Amino acid sequence: MATDFSRVLIEIVNQKKVSVIYDFAYGEYIATADFFQQLSEVQADLLDDGIVTLDTGQTADTRSPGGMIAIQIYMETLESTRQSMSGLAKLGLNVEKNVWKNI
Repeated sequence: MATDFSRVLIEIVNQKKVSVIYDFAYGEYIATADFFQQLSEVQADLLDDGIVTLDTGQTADTRSPGGMIAIQIYMETLESTRQSMSGLAKLGLNVEKNVWKNI
């Protein structure tokens, strides 16, 4: 079942892009907590009825190959997002440490 592409989805994506966290350590914590929250939701959906509801509102059914591929891509995206946020936080902490060291 295809879902219509809408401005609501664009707005959700854009809001997530412009959200800024100024404290790097807290940013890494938020990324990790968000990752595990979403992972728990996927796991609960899998155990409940086998239909996973993605962040976009789309559903992926484990009884179809397309649904399983969608879940796999979604899980890889969650992990990639967590890793990128963690990397950015570590980079920010290193820059902050060097700034304070050179003052």
